[in-house]
Amino acid sequence: MKLRDWERDVINRQRNIVFPDTVLNEGRFYRNIVYENAIHTLGQRISLLLIVLGSILIFVVALFAGISDFQVEDSTHVRRMDHLAICLYPLGVMLFWIFVAVNGFLSSPSRPRKRRRGYRQSNRV
Repeated sequence: MKLRDWERDVINRQRNIVFPDTVLNEGRFYRNIVYENAIHTLGQRISLLLIVLGSILIFVVALFAGISDFQVEDSTHVRRMDHLAICLYPLGVMLFWIFVAVNGFLSSPSRPRKRRRGYRQSNRV
């Protein structure tokens, strides 16, 4: 990336336009998690696991709420299937985060960083 492109990217990220920049930043966030060559630290992997466990917990609660609403008959004694439709959104969220977590956990292992010994090294002896 050239210096001019980098400066333009920094300026564009600092604009005061909320919606388009929010969408771009959120897309960048998800791409960085799922990127196949991304190196995730232990803390990032634990956080990703906590997000997945939270989404699974929300799905289970919504599923049980939908099932219990389905089993209870209302005043017209009609069982409604729309109570189970409540479970579709948490199911989608849970499947999305499982997909992101699997791609995040299966990213390449950490590569050792090259440490430089000084500010600049020259090839001159």
